[in-house]
Amino acid sequence: MRVAEGKLPRMSASSRFRNRLNPRHELTDGRVIYESRSVAVTALILTWDEDLRNFRALVGERGAAVDLAGTWCLPCGYLDWDESLLDAVHREVFEETGLDLTALEQTGDALIADHPVYLQGGPEAHRQNVTARFLVELRRMVEPSVANAEPDEVTRLEWLEVTEQAIATRAWAFHHDDVLRELAAFYLTERQAGALDSSSTRRFYRRQLERQYPYV
Repeated sequence: MRVAEGKLPRMSASSRFRNRLNPRHELTDGRVIYESRSVAVTALILTWDEDLRNFRALVGERGAAVDLAGTWCLPCGYLDWDESLLDAVHREVFEETGLDLTALEQTGDALIADHPVYLQGGPEAHRQNVTARFLVELRRMVEPSVANAEPDEVTRLEWLEVTEQAIATRAWAFHHDDVLRELAAFYLTERQAGALDSSSTRRFYRRQLERQYPYV
């Protein structure tokens, strides 16, 4: 390929990009650390309810010990040192819902991919978090528990039917209702077409990934 001759136009980074530098802090021992955006994970735990012929999502009500108390959200939390995104998902789900995903995977009752189905990196996101959303498919409905959670972190847990009507019955944190509403709308379309089944969630995310990565 022949490269066109000529000089590139000069343009300063400050005139083209909107980023702000991460604040720099020098510690008393001489080390330098930087403030940067936090990384969080969200677990979308879904199971197919054969009786309802619809999906249920595991959601929790936030307790008095955390912010946005009284609102509902999907299991979520921050990435800690020395753990991968998938490690963080396993830990947060165990802490907030009592579900041992490793054990459930070993028995064939859970399926979770190594990579997120969605990555939110925009600065308009809640607290500017960079959030990785993981899809967890359960073959059966497992009884959750708040026994592993910090005191007053999670008030209660519920397998919520993923419909607009059910989602609208409660207040939500972190725009997690948007995640569920998008799925609910897709499920409704599938139901109306007579195509709703246990594979519908995979079809939804496969289409999303094809739009995000058209070269795959």
